[in-house]
Amino acid sequence: MKTLIFYLVLVLMGGVVKAQEITELKETKVGFAPFSSEMTRSGNNFTFNVKENYVGEFQQDPVLFLENNLNVEKLLSEIEGKGIHSYNVTLTSSRGILQADFNAEGKLVKTSSRFKNILLPKELRHQLYRDHKGWAMVKNVHIARGSMGEINKEFYRVKLQNGKQRKNVTLEAPLRAIEVAGN
Repeated sequence: MKTLIFYLVLVLMGGVVKAQEITELKETKVGFAPFSSEMTRSGNNFTFNVKENYVGEFQQDPVLFLENNLNVEKLLSEIEGKGIHSYNVTLTSSRGILQADFNAEGKLVKTSSRFKNILLPKELRHQLYRDHKGWAMVKNVHIARGSMGEINKEFYRVKLQNGKQRKNVTLEAPLRAIEVAGN
């Protein structure tokens, strides 16, 4: 019995000694970049995958997210002299997409966004419940189009279900309050 215990202790010590080897790891850089470092380019179309600080940041206001996180001057300097008069930037996330068209000077000309299965604004949730009692929302799509950084048209397409019955409803988005500095 003593020899069995002695061999077990010897094997355990050998395992502990072997586990004490030093493994050297490569240097890792930690930082945050809202877009993946890889940009996909096809002609004058540039596509970035969005990484958000918090869930819903991109879909909350995609145009503002674009303005805050895309360095247009840097993008223009990379494509300068290549004969591009306008270009398209596409931001994608798991919930949706924003397409933005820019002119050669880097001015935002037109935007179009489409997000699926997002939380409807409070007013629309109440309206949907009030007008369609007994129906459950199965899915929704938020679509917004605009020009020059302003949203001109915004609506929601909602798919409802009541048992085996299904119907589609289109709801106009409520007007957003515009804040003016100094008021």
